[in-house]
Amino acid sequence: MKLAILVGGKGERLGGIEKSQLKLCGKKIIDILLERFKDWEVVVVCRNEKQKSFFRGVESITDTVEGFGPLSAIHSALNYFGETTAILATDMPFVKEEVIRELYKTSLKENAWVLMPYWREGKFEPLMAVYSPHIIKEIERSFKEDERKILEPVFRAGNVFLYDVECLRKIDKRLLSFFNINTKKDLERAEKLCSSMHLVEE
Repeated sequence: MKLAILVGGKGERLGGIEKSQLKLCGKKIIDILLERFKDWEVVVVCRNEKQKSFFRGVESITDTVEGFGPLSAIHSALNYFGETTAILATDMPFVKEEVIRELYKTSLKENAWVLMPYWREGKFEPLMAVYSPHIIKEIERSFKEDERKILEPVFRAGNVFLYDVECLRKIDKRLLSFFNINTKKDLERAEKLCSSMHLVEE
């Protein structure tokens, strides 16, 4: 199974810090994720060569089009693997491997161009989703038309499977897999969660 961890976000609401380098319970988030998905084929997708220097010794690539955001990172990952790929943002430290595995297997079963979790109030999770190379042409159309929102090419895709996050409670009761760190308050809460969950072994 293929997984691309997207680390390109600039963490502006955290003062410009590299989110992947943030520590929880004394361990970098990127190291937590790499350990959790050690049985997967993983690539780290960086926004440029400068950021890539943080990941020496780790399989890493750069965005196809620098400065275009996560769409470019997804495009780069799909071209790298050439097959169905799970996408995960680096700021989601509590994601369960079993959750991504379930999404990945369902994507293959449904032959989906895109499998995307959604919340019943209408929110989508494009950065914890599964993409097929079939969507590459739609992403390239977005490059040409300067469309930076991931949902634009997604909803032009031929076979989109929307996965109700509530169905994942059987694997992740509190749905903490979808917790992401955008602000200092998020980081503080994440540290408390990490300590209470023993996320990282001492």
